[in-house]
Amino acid sequence: MVSLTYDRVEQAMKDAVPEVENNYPSLLSWHPNPDPNTLFTFVLKPILKPALESDDSSVLTRVFRFFEEMACSSDIQVPNLLQIQVFEWLVGEPDNLATAWKYMGEGTKNVARRTARIRRCEDNLPE
Repeated sequence: MVSLTYDRVEQAMKDAVPEVENNYPSLLSWHPNPDPNTLFTFVLKPILKPALESDDSSVLTRVFRFFEEMACSSDIQVPNLLQIQVFEWLVGEPDNLATAWKYMGEGTKNVARRTARIRRCEDNLPE
């Protein structure tokens, strides 16, 4: 398998989580050329947060498969994007983190552990 690159993150996200397409029109109305950071904030998180709160396995399985691909990318910008846009907030939410943990692969768990250590909230990690 070819490692996911930063320039392919948007398409990979759309392929993994087609529901994000529903959030594009409102974003594009004020930001015609969003970067991946903006996309994660305005099109992916609005799907991820409710899925975590309801433990929606159909969505979370796909999202975390995509996140695992990101975590294992050799393009350093890709795991950095995951760390900053997802795990910076997720490690601070113990309940959502516990739900997410069930869907994570080892690469994603390593990003979570590293981020929790940086943010000094390792007590929030499951296990």
